[in-house]
Amino acid sequence: MDTHPLWFIGISLVLALLPLVVGVFSSYLKVSIVLGFFRSGLGAQQVPGPLVIMGLSIGITCAVMAPVFEQTLTAAETVPFEKITRHGPLQARDHLAPLIKPWKSFLEAHTGKRELEAFSRGRAEEESGSDEQTSPAWAVLLPSFIVSQLREAFTIGFLVLIPFLVIDIIVANVLVGLGMYMLSPVIISLPLKLLLFLLADGWLLLTGNLIASFGGHGV
Repeated sequence: MDTHPLWFIGISLVLALLPLVVGVFSSYLKVSIVLGFFRSGLGAQQVPGPLVIMGLSIGITCAVMAPVFEQTLTAAETVPFEKITRHGPLQARDHLAPLIKPWKSFLEAHTGKRELEAFSRGRAEEESGSDEQTSPAWAVLLPSFIVSQLREAFTIGFLVLIPFLVIDIIVANVLVGLGMYMLSPVIISLPLKLLLFLLADGWLLLTGNLIASFGGHGV
């Protein structure tokens, strides 16, 4: 079967940009930032390590994005790949639209209205606004989704840091009251943070509610 040369270029480009695509078009962005805040609040140097954070972020992302993956695979069964590979990718974009639709629906479902309005304001002025209600363009939807995820990640990160901050303040004040100026508060606060996290079943609570923030089943 003859394959158009542009397909090899397009597939190579997609593979090269795959890490960026996974981070931008999925839940990975918010999940990884929240877990990074958790590690900073725990104050245990490099525990959990970057590899653990990345692996856990990918695992949670797979759980969140599972319905999108399933919808994409279902849509792929209706795409005539043997036919469209004979032509360039640009000519085949209408046939490939069903593969992109689940991802665009995910982005739309998890993008804030304020962000959409902010990024679409300039575009609406340029297009002198038709009254037709259409799905937002990628140039508007993608940055809106990213900013929405950053806003939600920082909000959750703030809530995650509060208990750790309270422990740090209490330990520091107790040590000052006892006159133990030479003892680092981290030595005392770290075991207390770990104890609090374990008693609260923190890993299940944190990961479960991260999944729930995307409409999944939390704890």
